[in-house]
Amino acid sequence: MARVALLFALAFAGMVAAADETPAPADASREILVMLRLPPPHYRSGANYGGGYADDAGRAARRRIADGVARAQGLAVLSGWPMPAIGVDCYVLRVPAGADLDEVVKRLANDSRVEWAQPVQRFRALGTSIEPPTAAKASLYSLQPSARLWQLDDLHKVSTGRGVRVAVIDSGVDATHPDLAGRIEIERNFVDAREHVAEAHGTAVAGIIGAHADRGAGVVGIAPQAKLLALRACWEESAAATLCSSFTLAQALQAAIAADAQVINLSLSGPDDRLLARLIDAAGERGAIIVGAVDARAPGGGFPASHAGVLAVSDRVGAGAAVLSAPADDVPAPAPGARWNFVSGSSFAAAQVAGMLALAGQLERTPDMRQSSAWARFPANSPDGAAGYVDACATLRRAAPALNCFSSREGTARVSR
Repeated sequence: MARVALLFALAFAGMVAAADETPAPADASREILVMLRLPPPHYRSGANYGGGYADDAGRAARRRIADGVARAQGLAVLSGWPMPAIGVDCYVLRVPAGADLDEVVKRLANDSRVEWAQPVQRFRALGTSIEPPTAAKASLYSLQPSARLWQLDDLHKVSTGRGVRVAVIDSGVDATHPDLAGRIEIERNFVDAREHVAEAHGTAVAGIIGAHADRGAGVVGIAPQAKLLALRACWEESAAATLCSSFTLAQALQAAIAADAQVINLSLSGPDDRLLARLIDAAGERGAIIVGAVDARAPGGGFPASHAGVLAVSDRVGAGAAVLSAPADDVPAPAPGARWNFVSGSSFAAAQVAGMLALAGQLERTPDMRQSSAWARFPANSPDGAAGYVDACATLRRAAPALNCFSSREGTARVSR
């Protein structure tokens, strides 16, 4: 195989050491999320709510309410975060050992000060690395499925995703990687207090979406001039497991909304989650398109891919109703420490579709990329209209009629409705 031959030809000299292993957050099995109503005057559309509130007095008042709610139930407040996009403050409370978690949630739901309460849930990334990290000076472009199947050279003649904001809600992104240096507009960490955390899954997803368009070395991103927002809401528990929590994901979604992200990529899956669903809906109402990776082992493809309005993406054709499929087998992608992996899975199929949406977003020249029109960007190419392939060339030609590339049913994404 060409990729195997190339890997043997790559030099290992000069490899940069990977970042220190990320410690996983404390066990969340005894934690719940409590949403308190946010006073309307506090909400400012488009405001950048970071780690604090807009005014100290309001913050102190809401914290006193949270403390009172916790004391009444024998709980402890661990942390909190404003979610102005959906009009609530979100607090993490610890439930003592021996207490029934479900009963505590039910009692909190009856408190007039509480909008709703729910357990902290866990999510996981949907992708695997199939090669050891490798240093490379040669180009991996010819090995990218998108180079041949999506005719990426031709697409980049009309669009590179310039100016479109793409939020990568994932594990840490190596912003110093040669493929990504200078490509990250915003970098935030919602897992712990460290800066510049580099992890494999997030780095691969970000690189597939928006790596430099350097065909002389490394890989080429689908949208090499999109504005990447690296929002760390997940962490590497091990080399084979990347996990996230509903609280860290909610913080990242709020940050993506505040930054006016036009595309939000969620290459992860887990249980239905009310808080995340509300934030996803809020992002869609503001004109963002949310891309979710399909979990083949979960009913309905797992959440958030199963949520109404989310563009669900799989790495295999025929994955179900209203599911896009993009090529994601042996995809070369950047890895922490100036290295590269070959990766597979729906995580990376979703990343490629997110990149294509950024290409379309530049051509449409509008900040509003409504969820309701997301499917319209992927024309089916089936005679019976029931199932067919989404053609990358045809997708962009709608906004760029002069695009000179070959439309075919082979090697493009597939959609079944």
